[in-house]
Amino acid sequence: MNQKMYDEIKRGILEKDLEMDTYGDTCIARLLYEPTAGEAEIDRLNRVARWFELPHQTRPGRDIHGESSFTGLKLSMACHLVEDKLPAETRALIRKFFTQWDFESKYKSENHLFAFHTARYLYALKYPDTYFPQYQMTAVQMVEEERKYLQEYIRFRAQRGWAEFDSYGYGRVVFSVLLNLIDFAEEELSKYAEMSANVMLLDMIMDCSKEGYYGGAHGRIKENAALHFRSGGMDMVYQLYFGTECYEAANLELVVTKFKPADYVYDVLMARPDRWENRECKHLHSITYETPHKLVPQVPGNINKRTYVTPDYMIGGVTWQDDYPIGSPAAWYAHHQQHEWELTLLSELDLRIFSHHPGSCGPEGKEHGYWTGDLFCCCGQFFSDKNIAMATYDIPENEMDFIHAAAPLTRVATEQEGNFLWMKSDADVYAVLWFSQGISEGCEEYKDIEVRSYGRKHGVVCTVATKEECGGYEAFKAMVKANKPEFDPQTMTLSYANLKMNRTERFVDGEMVVFPYETYDSPCVFSKWGSGIIETTTAVIDFNGWGSVTYK
Repeated sequence: MNQKMYDEIKRGILEKDLEMDTYGDTCIARLLYEPTAGEAEIDRLNRVARWFELPHQTRPGRDIHGESSFTGLKLSMACHLVEDKLPAETRALIRKFFTQWDFESKYKSENHLFAFHTARYLYALKYPDTYFPQYQMTAVQMVEEERKYLQEYIRFRAQRGWAEFDSYGYGRVVFSVLLNLIDFAEEELSKYAEMSANVMLLDMIMDCSKEGYYGGAHGRIKENAALHFRSGGMDMVYQLYFGTECYEAANLELVVTKFKPADYVYDVLMARPDRWENRECKHLHSITYETPHKLVPQVPGNINKRTYVTPDYMIGGVTWQDDYPIGSPAAWYAHHQQHEWELTLLSELDLRIFSHHPGSCGPEGKEHGYWTGDLFCCCGQFFSDKNIAMATYDIPENEMDFIHAAAPLTRVATEQEGNFLWMKSDADVYAVLWFSQGISEGCEEYKDIEVRSYGRKHGVVCTVATKEECGGYEAFKAMVKANKPEFDPQTMTLSYANLKMNRTERFVDGEMVVFPYETYDSPCVFSKWGSGIIETTTAVIDFNGWGSVTYK
């Protein structure tokens, strides 16, 4: 573990302004670690426990039913960690929160569901004599029901991956929920959650450079994380357990947990070759559109993604995403805040290149944001293989009539030549973006990173190589031109080098790619789709029943 990173995380929690302590993390940490903590921390924690009685604490006007599941999780932590330091009034307010209110979030995304059911389970486990009138359940009934639910929830994700796949931010939320179960759940469920946390780390590190850059495609990404890597919470997790970077950050669960990554995780970390390709398959999440969202039957489709990692760059994206069935009430969720493909140059932080169709028409205005996802529009198709990523866009009439790309225009040497935007880093890594509809300047706000291409039907190609791989910059340009990117807007067919894609098929060397991929398929981690058995270089992690770990 990176002790300096741990100290920074802890310091970030303890020094946070109480007025910005939305869920009580800082209150709990100070009560746990600082003997002088007292009235101010208790007053703020009381305010957190009165979540449903007062306006949102740090974002006035925000619906309190949105984040209530996170609030419940922190309050259950307070009961397990600092119960002896809580006065009777605070314990009563927390009890009222859990026994009077249905604190399930109006959102039914994976991280909210996981936090809600874990919070109910852990509170009922701590106070076995409690009765929950709003659910008409005793604590014993609650524990039994939630134990079964959480076991099945974790097993399903072991079999079919997390639908909020490789999310910078919500991945950290899910990891934090797992840490709560590891630290406070019954022994069987605690060990089961520990297996899941280790698999999450395996999932992450096979999409990470050896410096910890989490590249390729991501689900549920926010604009800051799309443009600035350090704003993603999973970077904090990587740096704590495997990294060397140290920066100010805050996460209560990472400070208090007893969890340490398993030896088989470190074995994989050390066994990764100099370059590798990782293929993964993730299930489609199924919830309704109108808030409060409702869960609907899980659809059979999935998202396939591929990431190619070298010492100098990472490139990858979604290679195929199934459509939701016609008429499915969950179909609205397609491409929700998805980061579909990305090239990362590894010589400096945030040398990132990706294309995207901008918008702002989600249910709360930003889910199809200027740099995040394609909610409701779903105009993009994507494909990647080794050092090439491709995209097509067929934009409806009611949407913005251009696509754009993020590129480090002021941090690498750039050259526009017709439909090509050539880029050369100081480390002699060469990249190019080709736009079928030509290249225009971006807006003033993003003039240092944005280029645009106008029209409603687009093909985009990105490829990358080092000097050693191609012989030099001019040789790279000649190679790209010889491979002839071509786009047919009538059939939405895009081809480049040995790759070809259209609306319904993907081809490599003339052979159609068969989907789905396996759940995990890389040199160091493998899991057959739907099996719930993950095999690494040194261990087999089996999630069937209450699970087992067998070392080879």
